[in-house]
Amino acid sequence: MKRSQMALVLAASTALGACSFTPPEQAAGDFDYAQQQLKDPIEAAPGLEFDAQSQRYQVPEGDFPGALGAQLNIRAPIVVRAVAAGSRVEETEDQVRVYFDELENMDSLAPFVWENVRAGVSQQGIDIVSEQTEQELVTGWVSETALVGEDELEVVNQRRFKVSMDTASHGRTTAVKVEVLESQSQGPGSALYDAEMGQRNAATALLNALIVEVAVAQIDEDILTTRDTSLNVQAGFNQEGFPALVIDGSFATVWALMGQVLPELGFEIDDLNQSTGQYFTTYSEEASGFDWAFWRDRQQGKLPLVDGEYMIRVTGDRTTTTVTLHYNDKPLSADDLTRIFGPFAAEIRKQSGL
Repeated sequence: MKRSQMALVLAASTALGACSFTPPEQAAGDFDYAQQQLKDPIEAAPGLEFDAQSQRYQVPEGDFPGALGAQLNIRAPIVVRAVAAGSRVEETEDQVRVYFDELENMDSLAPFVWENVRAGVSQQGIDIVSEQTEQELVTGWVSETALVGEDELEVVNQRRFKVSMDTASHGRTTAVKVEVLESQSQGPGSALYDAEMGQRNAATALLNALIVEVAVAQIDEDILTTRDTSLNVQAGFNQEGFPALVIDGSFATVWALMGQVLPELGFEIDDLNQSTGQYFTTYSEEASGFDWAFWRDRQQGKLPLVDGEYMIRVTGDRTTTTVTLHYNDKPLSADDLTRIFGPFAAEIRKQSGL
């Protein structure tokens, strides 16, 4: 009897679980509101009248096209991520497009961007079937499989993309846009698939991959230009006015360099976040691998810091970067920075010259 009851409970739980499944593109809950009809307006009692009412929140009457209730796709669209240096997205942009601005020491913007756009398309394993250099290219068919609806029905999407580039007459700004040229869907889930959002998301995903390719090329170029020269380091202030190391190098270069410098100075890297420019570290004087022979004696060369947790923030652009040390959620003072400047500057110059 107990086994039968347990089996019944498990069967009921499975059935309820199946019934309560909600596809990720559909809002949870019921949709009774979608069936509501307009009510007759309330009438004032004889001899009375309503106060004047604001029309601010009045819902206009009329038939409005578009999905409603369970048919409304609530999944957020993919957004264009301008992660390359000098890239940006206009606030009022309604196309899948990114702008690149010329950076200091860049010889020619358009050829550089176009070369890496082509490389990005190839990196995704997509064929290029036609091309007008630095203007546009058309891809071959790209397949994608998705599951839609409560029953997770399969839909196979095939698309061809057009990537176009429009460079301003002065040559210092260029825009790259991706759009779906042709598309077709097949499979049992085709009728449920949101083709409009799917096409925009696919175009955005491809554009983001191209932006990443440009960003990687920028980093590679930074490494090549700084490989044979050590970086200049000075004591100064960051943009917020806090004492900081000021380095004549790009953010990408200095960020990677600090991953080598910090362990040599006795900082164990516990975690990091490049998007916010943060290294989370634990400092220990005994763990330092710094070349003390640089100094006349160990006492002169050691870092006058308390052992403990430090957050190192790296901020900058393609030409200048600052490094700020934080202890107990507060930036080090100008006096503290002066005392550690020598070992830090020496190690940064040493590592950048390798």
